[in-house]
Amino acid sequence: MVFCPAAQVVAAAALGASCAVLASSVRLSHREAMLENQLEELFAQRPQRARADEALRRNLADVASNTSDSALLTRTSLRKEEDQLGALMSDLSPGSGFLRPFVDTNSTWAPVLRAWHGFKAKGTELFVLVSIFITGAGLSEFFPLLNTVQGFPWPSWFGWFFDLLWWLFRVDVNGPKWKPPVKGEKMGTISFSQLAEEHWGVKLPSFFQDYVTGERVPSWEDHFRHATGIKIIDGLVSSMRSFGLEPIEMLHVTEPRFAFDSEGLTELAWRGFHQFGPTDIKFASNGVWGIKLVEDLMEKFGTKGEVLGPLMTDSAFSAHLTHDGELYHVDMSALEPYKPIPGYAPLGGRASFRAEDGRLKTVFMSYNGSNYTSFEDPQSDEMYAKSIRYGWRMAEASIIASLLSMTNLILHVKDLHLELSASFQAITVDAFAENPTHPIRRMLDPFISRSVQATNDNFKLLFEYKAADFSLAPLPSSEQLKLIEDFIESRPLNLADMDMTRYGRLRGMNASVSSKEAVEDPNLWSWRWHYRALTVQNLYDELLQCWLDANFPGSAKEQDRQIREDPDIQRWWSAMVRHLRPLRRALGTAPDFATSTPTARGLRQSLRTILVWVSWIHEDVGHSAASYVYNPVYTPMCVPEDGLGIPVVSFAWNTAAYRGFVFLERATLLEDPPGFWFDSVECQGLWWWRRCAAPSGDKSLGCFTRFQEKLRKLGEEDKAFSECEKSGFYSCVGRVETAVSS
Repeated sequence: MVFCPAAQVVAAAALGASCAVLASSVRLSHREAMLENQLEELFAQRPQRARADEALRRNLADVASNTSDSALLTRTSLRKEEDQLGALMSDLSPGSGFLRPFVDTNSTWAPVLRAWHGFKAKGTELFVLVSIFITGAGLSEFFPLLNTVQGFPWPSWFGWFFDLLWWLFRVDVNGPKWKPPVKGEKMGTISFSQLAEEHWGVKLPSFFQDYVTGERVPSWEDHFRHATGIKIIDGLVSSMRSFGLEPIEMLHVTEPRFAFDSEGLTELAWRGFHQFGPTDIKFASNGVWGIKLVEDLMEKFGTKGEVLGPLMTDSAFSAHLTHDGELYHVDMSALEPYKPIPGYAPLGGRASFRAEDGRLKTVFMSYNGSNYTSFEDPQSDEMYAKSIRYGWRMAEASIIASLLSMTNLILHVKDLHLELSASFQAITVDAFAENPTHPIRRMLDPFISRSVQATNDNFKLLFEYKAADFSLAPLPSSEQLKLIEDFIESRPLNLADMDMTRYGRLRGMNASVSSKEAVEDPNLWSWRWHYRALTVQNLYDELLQCWLDANFPGSAKEQDRQIREDPDIQRWWSAMVRHLRPLRRALGTAPDFATSTPTARGLRQSLRTILVWVSWIHEDVGHSAASYVYNPVYTPMCVPEDGLGIPVVSFAWNTAAYRGFVFLERATLLEDPPGFWFDSVECQGLWWWRRCAAPSGDKSLGCFTRFQEKLRKLGEEDKAFSECEKSGFYSCVGRVETAVSS
């Protein structure tokens, strides 16, 4: 008998196709049951008191709905609508022709819009629920276009088949996650203003002229699926605008509202979406575990409803803290001048905290002209039981929404995407285009992956199509752009101040709060967010020093000479200084940090700062946001101005936007590195079976694997790193991406 791999592959493919047909027929009937099971898994682990309080709120809302026209939705009322959605749910089965426009640029949106419009006459509430279901089902089909890039399996029932090919024959149909750069190929540096005018036909505010990106995605980063996804969105927005409709403005409505019912809200948000469930830690979503995390901390600290202190104790929101020697403060008053979307509460507010018994205890809140020092108020509690935020609870929710807005809009979009990552990739690719095997270019390769692809398309969606409304802040996109410009002028970003060793000092923090001793002492408050970032920055510092020693051997003086005489480094550094405004400011204000002429020390300090921000901190403010986005009862992204309930449309939009456009799976820091990153490479095999890797004695490989080993060990042994995802507000170390790639 002749062994024929090709024949076995064909046979396996036929079997896979048969199974896929069967699987698609049963998926619809099972997915609601799977959702139910996942919800019960989460809710069974919540503290009993939190579930009892929520059951009371749900019951009060249900009773009120029988006697009032302005009823709040609950998990109970969702069940009453299911019968009316039955036929539509069948039409929205995975792979149905009804959903074709979400994946095929040549399909018409008419059937979808007809079905959607048909429900409009049946009442606002049902119409909104139908809209959420259609959006969930459609974006579920659309999801692979933006999420799946080379090296990752297409999320489908064929996934097991691809795994089988790898297991049987070592055939990797997904290809490598990283491909080597092509000599001579440039991305072309271009200002965001020029990009928008030439490629989108849109004029952005003048400050975009000061920041550069790449004009095109490099050939070694696949772009077809991503571009197809954006083209589909282009078609939908263009169709709606041709009828005089601005899609995002349709989301500004504040009705219907949902009670403070996390169980019902979670069920609502996942209706129609089948790529993964709410409790799955899958792709780049960390699941809805933030609900339980907040409740566990409230119970641990005995706050009786106050959420802000527990959040500031452990979460990435603590990045905004300052210290005056006695109290810790967070000040969001800079957001107060900006006009919110009509119907929503203004942003702003301030709060103060005292370090006490291993946590930050809230001692003061100020919002909208009112001050609060007591957070156990019977009247506020009574209103909250009716799903109304009142008094200090309204202040708290608005401060939390402001923290989310500041994190999303300033730290994430402005600092990371606009000012750093896209420019960093385009500058680095173009400067080393004629020598892509240069040791600095090879070392930076993982940290510049897909940043231009992510940033350019994100900016188009956020600011041309106004998707920034709600998803970044409860402000119209025009106000958000004004806010970004004001922050550029009043709080110019300085790379030296972003270095974690200076970051804490500038905020008045004692170094002891960012120590391992503080993390391990249950009686001390530790600044966990900063401790984690500082520790990883130190690992990057070691990696960079090791890499420089391996490729520029000699004393510090000798290394400086080699760097000074290297034309590729000089060209790259000159472009960095010219285009990266945060670096240029650092040169003028902190000569001990970096200088206009590159040195080994200056390179190490500048790059360790950039790398910790584009990888580690981007994860903290990006994918880790799942803990907050999916959790509108405790961490609302927007608050209605009357404090009543949770506006269903804006919550559903935020969930869909982050789940489908932000939580995208990309290559991570602990993955096996490709051989071309290192000094030498050895290859074996042919065609699909060809494998290339650096030999074990390669010095640069040794630098990188030591970095990975230390990072992995932190995730296993250090409480600040091991408490993650289900047990903490951060991604686990094995899921942190290398770059601003999503």
